[in-house]
Amino acid sequence: MAAGGLRLRGISILVGLGLAAGLMGGILGIGGGALVVPGLVFFFNFSQHRAHGTSLAVVVCLSVASVLTYSSHGRLDLLLSLEMAVGGVIGAMFGARAVRGIDGRSLRLIFGVFLALVGARMMWGGLVGRNHLPSAGAGALDYGTLNGCAVAVAVGLATGFVSGMLGIGGGTVMVPAMVLLLGVPQQTAQGVSLAVMLPTALTGMAIHHAMGNVDMVAGKWVGLGAIVGALAGANVAVRASPGALKLAFGAFLLVMSVLMALKRK
Repeated sequence: MAAGGLRLRGISILVGLGLAAGLMGGILGIGGGALVVPGLVFFFNFSQHRAHGTSLAVVVCLSVASVLTYSSHGRLDLLLSLEMAVGGVIGAMFGARAVRGIDGRSLRLIFGVFLALVGARMMWGGLVGRNHLPSAGAGALDYGTLNGCAVAVAVGLATGFVSGMLGIGGGTVMVPAMVLLLGVPQQTAQGVSLAVMLPTALTGMAIHHAMGNVDMVAGKWVGLGAIVGALAGANVAVRASPGALKLAFGAFLLVMSVLMALKRK
């Protein structure tokens, strides 16, 4: 996309797209690719590969802004982020290989049911006002110990495997896994999710950039909107009640599961 070819309307759409993605990412602790990719394809006729590459550049901007905000409010566990990232990367590689033996229709069914179940569980947790799963006992976990590290890496492995197999953003799986399995507070889980997302997005962006799949002009304007949106969204999230965030996250997953059920191809 040439800089001179962008008119005010185009710039406004790009910035608005980034703003919406940033708000969603900052509030829920997920990447904004679910909005950015289809937005670039629909409004600017991007190829799928170019949209994905440009989206990863936007996710980097969104993640940095959100992580700084979550960290400044004490809602980021760096050690847990590292352990989850290690497990997630390894798990994703196995998950991506496992998907080869599953046909598309079955995969969509698994995806939709998974999102619906997790979304319903998150909403239930929000409705009853629980920050931790009572039986998890994870509140006492010290991630600096061998036992705590092993548990965090194991959850990261499972998260990465599901994410790689279903082809969905890590935050969509990682946040519920930390909240429901590790008993991590909702805001901290979202901060960790965004921190883990950053190196992954950076790596993917570098690879796509080398292949010419990152549009720097579009990325600049969408990234600008994403930074503003992420800062606003993250500030809302760290001040919101955990129950409200769980309800919002669960509703988001349920909407995604319905969209998957409606998809024909």
